[in-house]
Amino acid sequence: MGAGYRVLGVAAAVCIATGSPAFAQTDPACLGFAEAMRLSALRAPEVAAAEARLDEAEAERREVRALRRPQVSTFGRTASGDNGLTSNRLENQVGLQVSQRLFDFGDARLAETAAENTVDQRGHEIASQRTDAAYTLAQAYLTRLETLAVLEVIAERRDYFARQRDAVTDLLSRGGATRADRAQIEAQLAGAQADAMDLHFGAERAATRIREYTGRPADTLCAGEAVAADLDAALAGLDTLDAAVGDALADNPQVSARLSAIRSLEARLDRERRSRLPVIEAVGIVSYVYDDQREDWEGRDRIGVDVSVPLYAGNALGARRDRAAARLALEESGLRAVQRELRERAEIAFRRAISLEAQLVRREAVARSQAEYFDAIAGEFEYGLGTLPDLVDARLDFEQAQVDVISARYELLRQKLELLRLTGRMPGVDGRLGRESAPGMEGE
Repeated sequence: MGAGYRVLGVAAAVCIATGSPAFAQTDPACLGFAEAMRLSALRAPEVAAAEARLDEAEAERREVRALRRPQVSTFGRTASGDNGLTSNRLENQVGLQVSQRLFDFGDARLAETAAENTVDQRGHEIASQRTDAAYTLAQAYLTRLETLAVLEVIAERRDYFARQRDAVTDLLSRGGATRADRAQIEAQLAGAQADAMDLHFGAERAATRIREYTGRPADTLCAGEAVAADLDAALAGLDTLDAAVGDALADNPQVSARLSAIRSLEARLDRERRSRLPVIEAVGIVSYVYDDQREDWEGRDRIGVDVSVPLYAGNALGARRDRAAARLALEESGLRAVQRELRERAEIAFRRAISLEAQLVRREAVARSQAEYFDAIAGEFEYGLGTLPDLVDARLDFEQAQVDVISARYELLRQKLELLRLTGRMPGVDGRLGRESAPGMEGE
């Protein structure tokens, strides 16, 4: 029987010779990791919505800047009836009015400050939406690469047990194997085929997201080596926990947006507090008036200074001030919550990345040991010193060690990606304020 099983031992040796799947070589024509994230950030409808909010804020800024500029308007008045019941004898009048704000105790300046900071807030929100879109795409990119790598391992298992099945079937016809041996091999082969189907679905699902976010097919993704290089380059300088947390608190677009919102609300609150102060304007009027007694038009003009002071508005001024104060307090609380979450997530991601780097070294050592163990079991089995269940278990342990290495490698890449997201360093994503156009919008 030992001589008969040498065929199975040769099949096991072929499997060991293939080794564990490594990162594929980088194709110069592949869709790069950073390029894919750039495309997703440009094409995302969430970014377009954030840009529309920026347009609204810029329009508001242009509006409040007009407070410092002359205001020009025309007017016309007409009336009929008893002159005593109207404005003296002025029944018909047309004219032009020009006013210029002279002094308003900082009202126009505060309005401009609030509008400027709102524009900054909307710009940071665009950067945040770009980061979120790129992060979602990057997760799908990594998932597809990882799934394809695991599929290679499963394909080796499927091919291995297919060879084993053929060998056992031949031995069974000559009395060198049992039906139980063949049933065990058939079960492992069916399990490998089922796992491959599930992984294939996962890879296609990730490909669908990549295609939707980038407008490019997912068949030409760059290898994991290139992804790791992009992430490591972007992480330059984040060598300590303090640096990671500090950059997250300083450069994360969510924090920047909250800070700009707070500055805007502070200016709005100061403006509401000064709402009871007078506004002084120079006003000039040039008009033509029809005099009923003379039955003729005559020109009239007036220039002067208007001072307006609100005395009573039904508590509306105090209500607006309290509302502005409440909005400011709410935004400050939101900032503290975001900062607390960022500190926690940055520390966890940094420590997790360090742990995964150490785990990856040990997982690779385990994979090498399992390969040696499988090699030894296969050699013993070839000479009839081992059993088929021992060979199958060794093969499955060898495969699991390979899968564990792949999982640890890509989980490390995900933690590095999380650190880049938290610190505002996503590769291929423009973190500048304002909008960026997508050249060509490929795929649409």
